[in-house]
Amino acid sequence: MDVKATEPSKAPVRNRRKTQRELEPGVWAVAKFARVSTRRAREVAALVRGKQVEEAMAILKFTPRKAAAVIAKVIKSAMANAEENHGIRDVTRLKVGVLRIEMGPPMKRFTPRAYGRASLIRKPTTHIKVVLQEQAEVK
Repeated sequence: MDVKATEPSKAPVRNRRKTQRELEPGVWAVAKFARVSTRRAREVAALVRGKQVEEAMAILKFTPRKAAAVIAKVIKSAMANAEENHGIRDVTRLKVGVLRIEMGPPMKRFTPRAYGRASLIRKPTTHIKVVLQEQAEVK
């Protein structure tokens, strides 16, 4: 008896997903595991999102929050990446196109309590991603 095995029909290959770098073009800088509360960092990020780089740095300089210093550091890193990696000499043309604040894993610590017990302390961490875009690219 001659049984012919049929091949299963091949489904068309799905288009691959675009990476974050393809979805958000521009100059990137990322700070991971920053010891800042995510909620407080988001409040500061709302102040500078969409602003020109110089204006954003001026706002962050006079914002009395721990998150302001961390976000300013990431923006400076993105500016340096623009000059070194992308050859953009005039950094004043850049705007803060994307400023994403995401929750990182908490650092877990213990504090002693009564009767020999211990309580868990969760210290928050934050991932900060900045994408600087040229002024014409910003939507």
